[in-house]
Amino acid sequence: MTDSARAYFDSFLGMAGGPGRRARDFAGKVREDLRTGSEQVREHGTRTAADVGRLLRAELDAGLTRLGVATQADLDDLNLRLEHSEEQIRDLRIRLAEAEARANAASAKLAQQAEPRPAETPSPAPAATMEPIDDEEDEDA
Repeated sequence: MTDSARAYFDSFLGMAGGPGRRARDFAGKVREDLRTGSEQVREHGTRTAADVGRLLRAELDAGLTRLGVATQADLDDLNLRLEHSEEQIRDLRIRLAEAEARANAASAKLAQQAEPRPAETPSPAPAATMEPIDDEEDEDA
């Protein structure tokens, strides 16, 4: 009986082989189409959410501007201007320090040149000093 059941089963699958294969191919295509469609819907939803976020941000910024409150863009712009000004101040301080050093060196050089030099007089000969005579050295000689 198992042989006959297997034979019926094989003959049934044989008859349904072509349509079954087509059904599997169709199901695979439907699955791929659904996967592609779901990815497109997800990407579209992500873009839509980003667009809504940008729109809300723009409307909020416009409302804050009407109220006179600084927006993030205004703060970013002010921070950039502040950083640029700080760099300029640092550069100017360095240049000022260098100029002061050059001025001090030049004034010291002028002061040295303007200073009267004392006349060069010959120094007196050193005075003779009396040293005790060591008798022991003379005795050895």
